[in-house]
Amino acid sequence: MRMVPDLRCKWKKKHDMAEVLTCLVAGYVTGHTTLRRCLAWCARHLKWLKKMGLELRNGIASAATVSRILNGIDEELFLFAFMEWIGEILDTKGLHLAIDGKAIRAAASRVRGTQTPMLLNAVDTATGLVVAQLPIQNKECEITQIPELLKLLDIRGSVITIDAIGTQTSIMEQIRGQGGHFLLAVKKNQPLSYEEITRQFEGLEKDRLRMQKESVYHSQYPELIKKYDEAACFEKNRDRYEYRKYQACSHPDIVSRTRKEWPFLKSVGCVRQTRILMIRDADGADITPDEETFRKKGTFRQPKPEAGDREGAAIQTVGLISDMEMTAEDMGRCRREHWTVENRLHHVLDDTFREDRSPAKGSKNNLALIRKFAYNILRIAMLHLSTERPMTEMMDLFSDDEELLERYLFKGIKSFY
Repeated sequence: MRMVPDLRCKWKKKHDMAEVLTCLVAGYVTGHTTLRRCLAWCARHLKWLKKMGLELRNGIASAATVSRILNGIDEELFLFAFMEWIGEILDTKGLHLAIDGKAIRAAASRVRGTQTPMLLNAVDTATGLVVAQLPIQNKECEITQIPELLKLLDIRGSVITIDAIGTQTSIMEQIRGQGGHFLLAVKKNQPLSYEEITRQFEGLEKDRLRMQKESVYHSQYPELIKKYDEAACFEKNRDRYEYRKYQACSHPDIVSRTRKEWPFLKSVGCVRQTRILMIRDADGADITPDEETFRKKGTFRQPKPEAGDREGAAIQTVGLISDMEMTAEDMGRCRREHWTVENRLHHVLDDTFREDRSPAKGSKNNLALIRKFAYNILRIAMLHLSTERPMTEMMDLFSDDEELLERYLFKGIKSFY
């Protein structure tokens, strides 16, 4: 925290800024998810904090003072301090980095027509650690800010995954120019490419089925079918069943744009996901139909999908493109790992850290970084302890165990490389 410049006037520095920021991180790590609760915890543990090396000459600052300090911190310099800290723990080269935006709903202005502010986050999918964030004004600004976030990262040898909003030729070229690789989604925001990919893979699937049934049949796509691959998976997720079928083809002529705009593409894929809400009978027995039955009849909870439906509440079909040669299984694994950013980070920030309810406006981005310091510390402790405990339980553990808090907050964290 000493790396963050203190821009306050010298005669107004009653509280040391680095100590204030450290106290906030300690408060969040121990499960106190508002400024007032963080400061109240610090006041109760004042003697212990001083024992850890914090001088705190004037005690714990008030919530109003802390808010002013957070408002006055240069957001860019604070981000660089965060990235240097996590960079000493985790090297971003050669990782799978997922990039996605997240709204901070309570921070939106109450003026009518004002859009919700967002943060663009980059997460290592293997560890779940946040490596960078970048503020964006709204969802529409995400396309222009993704390149700015990429510039901050060393992505040599890394695989970058972004949802459909990041499927832009300029972004692909930038990732390759920085020495990285990508797997990007193609949805209806790219209507021509989406329609071509889905239609092509529907044809390849039917062709392969016919070849398996008729030994004398010759494929309509003799070159493509040699490079065609399929994989499927099934899982129970909360109160629903999810069926996923992945298709991939590493032939360069699978889509027409590979010859013009995207000559660097080596693999194109398609994933079809079917979500079926669980159904139980009067005795509580599971009577949820399988995918084939659901597509034919539907259920009382979900209507029968329309013929040829590719996008709806129950069915989602997404195209995938990559500059790497990938099998259907590789694409499926990478696509699932991408949603680490949603399941491990965004959900935890809203559900556990209550970020979506934080009313802070001027200090919202700096406060979000404080949460990410705390989140990363908790996640690192979970990795070191090889535990899958919920984040709330880890917060309780840190709150009850001063030795654990001392080890991860004041003694430095061992790097992963």
